Amino acid sequence: MGKISQREMEKLIGGIREAYEMKIRQLENRIDALNVENRNLRASVAEYKSREGHVGRAIVDAECKGEEIREFYRLTAETELKTLQVFAEKWRKLAEQMIGIFPDNEAERYVDFADSLSALLGKDPDYFLPKEEKAPAAEEEKFDPQAVIGKYIENEEEEENGFNLDDVLNPKGGLDLEKLCRNLGLMDDGPQTK
Repeated sequence: MGKISQREMEKLIGGIREAYEMKIRQLENRIDALNVENRNLRASVAEYKSREGHVGRAIVDAECKGEEIREFYRLTAETELKTLQVFAEKWRKLAEQMIGIFPDNEAERYVDFADSLSALLGKDPDYFLPKEEKAPAAEEEKFDPQAVIGKYIENEEEEENGFNLDDVLNPKGGLDLEKLCRNLGLMDDGPQTK
């Protein structure tokens, strides 16, 4: 090995300096890219946190609205039950007045029906409301007023041929209350008189 001249030494140091400067520029470019990526990721995280907040509020709002709807339908069911109780009592009084006027003990059948309906409607109002706990499945189908009301509401929304209490109280044609109550699910399909 011989001696390195001043010129060769400067050339060697210049090459090393250029290599380091190139490496430093590459690292600075990489740092800039990582900073941009970091800002983008922080913006994404902030957006996801915002969405999470919106979703959380939407879930709370939906739960509150669900409770409001449940309470509304519970009150509606109670009102309908009370209306039917009043109707059953009026029906029984009318049927009692018709004893002796209708042939073949027809009035007695209507009185018996009104008594059966009153007995059914006289139960505790909570009897007709769905229970919070799931009861074991029974072999026979149980009366579900919520389903009846749901069907009624669906029919009302789809078309205007739902149950109308005014038509029942002031019938335009022949009224078969027993059939009406069976259709509403208020009576079991037992032996029908007719």
